[in-house]
Amino acid sequence: MKSFKPVGLGPLLLVLMALSGCAHLGVSHLDRQSWKLETPRTMDMEFMKFDYEIVPRKDSFGLRGTAYVKKNSVPMWVGWIGELWIQGYLSDMDGEVLAQGLQVFSPEKLEAGKGISFDFELKPDQLDSGPLYISFGYRMALYKSREDNNGPPFMAIERAVYQ
Repeated sequence: MKSFKPVGLGPLLLVLMALSGCAHLGVSHLDRQSWKLETPRTMDMEFMKFDYEIVPRKDSFGLRGTAYVKKNSVPMWVGWIGELWIQGYLSDMDGEVLAQGLQVFSPEKLEAGKGISFDFELKPDQLDSGPLYISFGYRMALYKSREDNNGPPFMAIERAVYQ
């Protein structure tokens, strides 16, 4: 029988100190594009493409456009979007998220070329001087069909993470 050897609090305290106060939501690992008001842009990610525009609003900014599942990047058998979450992020030069928007969409048939409209409100607490960037994130579960969703879905996830 092996005996349990207690570990001192030193390693645990180091981990807690490293995680406390310095973790922030970041997008430095995602594709980013520089912030340009009222200019149509396109961003390609691994499984989705985003056509978008940033528009000024009364006390915030709108990030609106159309998202497309890249049919040639997902398995051929996929025909149904069972779950789809899309996020828009405003970040600084270091990739720290300053504001974000999220939309959750109802299940629907996946058709090549058919887009999904989105419209996020981005309202940062403050904007310091310096370059700003736009990124997107998504989480989707794709199935063969509406009726045949008992098997494992094709999952695709790209999103901000705590850094």
